[in-house]
This record gives sequence, structure tokens and C-alpha cells, in this order.
Amino acid sequence: MTRRRFLALAATTALATACTDTAADTSPVVHNSPTPAGATRSTRRRSAPPSPAAVHANELGLIPVLMHHRLVTSAAGSYDMTPAFFRQELERLYRENYHPIRALDLARRDLSSVPAGKTPVVLTFDDSTPGQVAFNSTGRVAGDCALGILQSFHARHPEFPAVATFYLNKHPFGLTGSAVPRALVRLNALGCEVGNHTWSHPNLHALSRVEAEAEIGKLAAMVSQATPTAPCGTLALPLGVHPRDSTVLAAGGRGGTAYRNLGVVLVGANPSHSPYHRDFDPMAIPRIRCSSHDSGRGELELGYWLDQLAARPDQKYVSAGNPARITAPRGRQSLLAPKLRSRAVWY
Repeated sequence: MTRRRFLALAATTALATACTDTAADTSPVVHNSPTPAGATRSTRRRSAPPSPAAVHANELGLIPVLMHHRLVTSAAGSYDMTPAFFRQELERLYRENYHPIRALDLARRDLSSVPAGKTPVVLTFDDSTPGQVAFNSTGRVAGDCALGILQSFHARHPEFPAVATFYLNKHPFGLTGSAVPRALVRLNALGCEVGNHTWSHPNLHALSRVEAEAEIGKLAAMVSQATPTAPCGTLALPLGVHPRDSTVLAAGGRGGTAYRNLGVVLVGANPSHSPYHRDFDPMAIPRIRCSSHDSGRGELELGYWLDQLAARPDQKYVSAGNPARITAPRGRQSLLAPKLRSRAVWY
């Protein structure tokens, strides 16, 4: 791929230009989950950050947001992956200095947990299928589900947090009854994000605004009842289809079904801009498909984009380890969102 082709594809990550002044968002949507093991939140004492040049810091670079669906023993469809595929994915992300964060962190422009020299990556899981999260007879996370695999990887590599965002429908992970709120409480306690994927996974474009609000609000209510201090803060579009009135995605409902989303993740199909980039839109965050099924659409998929970022490391987001500042090479001044200029450090 030529440099021009790569940059052109990267530029398509911003599907809208509604970059508003939310860099210091003080919204009531709060995630009070504890710091995941291996993560470094901004509240912890930090040593002085290294020289930006020493770590090749570029906090205006690209960030992979990875879209997973079913974890199955044999991949039959273009949205399936096997446990072996997922383990290999984690190995590559670790080897190439990626550091997991939540979708909510990206939407809120809070990348303070990412150590110097690391690149943030967001692991998302749609549809809340049983292979993603499961519990054994003792109530512990089962080792053969996606979260269990992620936890096992973290146990071997403590600096790689077992952090992911799970987008739920009405029957999370095949659970019923009291098992549902218990699972959501556990996910929150483990530092994972629980996001909104609507109640019944409809085509939102086919619904009226009232119907769309009900789909989003009913799922939001299920989560907020289980974890009142950690309501849904981001939403994954079912089928990747926008409603006719896109304002319904940000807020709606009333009473117990009221909701507010700080971010919306799409279906495809390339890396996201940095949250500090002038074109970053938290309500239209693109994702990269992770599948072990050979669909022949490499430009939509994990391996293709990790290869591109490995070949052009200057295009990746690389943390400077200084959460109070936004650090990047001098040649990238024009890419910074104008309202964030007071936080910029150029080198």
C-alpha cells in the first residue's frame, strides 16, 4: 500500500465532524469501577514521564478499536473467531506494545491509563453471546470464555490489563433471572465496561424515534438497575445502521429508561483518530473486525490494519505518559483540535 493510500484510508475514520468541547467532560455518566489489575489510572502516583522523543510519542495518531462477536470452536461466519485466534490476537497486541482501554475512556478523551511508549487499543464485544463471558460452578469467570482468556493472558503479562467493553442485548451471555445483575456487577468490579447494544438488536433506521428510544432505554435501564453508579456510557449500533434521527443516540427516554451516551461505535472498518485529533467524533467511532473466518475483505480486518500500523509506526498513537498534556511531533500541529491547544506539547 502506498503512503497516500494508507493516509486516505486513515482519514475516513472520522465519519462526522461534530467534535465538541468535551475534552474535560464532567458528565453525570460515571464509571466507578476499580482500577483493573495492571492498569495505571490517573489517580496513582506517577514518576516523571520520559522524553517524548525517547518513546516516539504521538498522541495525535491512530487507535485500533477492535470489534469481536462470537467466540466459537469452529468459525462459520465472518463475525466468528476461535479461542486460538483470540489468543494469537492478544499475543500480537502485547508484542506490538498495545495497552487495552475501554470505549468509554476513548469517548471521554481520557487516556491517562496508557503508559509512556504504549498505544491504546479498545477490545469490544457485540451481542453478549455466551462464549464472551461465562461463570463456572464456583462463580469465577470460566477460563474458556473470551474474558477468561483475557484474564489468563493478563496473569502472564500483568502490564496488559484485562479490560474490555461488552455491548449487551436483552439476554446477556445467555443468562437469566438473578444471574444477569450478578454478572453485570462482576464485570463492573473487574474494570470492564458494560455498553448498550439495544434491547432486541433491531434495524434502528426502520423505527420511529419513540421506538428507538425504547430499544436503547430499556437496555440502559437493565444495566443501571444492576450497577447504578456505572450506567451505560457508550452504544454500539446494531447492524451498523443509524436511526433516521441520529440525535436519539446521544440521549433520550424518561424516568427509569432515561439514558445518555457519550460515544457511539460503528461496524467498520479502520482505526479511530486520536480523541485529541481535530476530526475525532465520539459519536461515530469506527471499528476493525476481528474474525478467524476468511472473508476476503482484509481492509476491514485486524491483521490488515495491524500490519499497516506496524509498517508506519509514525501513524500510531503513542503515549508520552503525561496525562496533563497532549504530546506530538511538531509537524502535526494542524491535526490538534483547536480547543485543546492550551494542553499541547510539541517536540
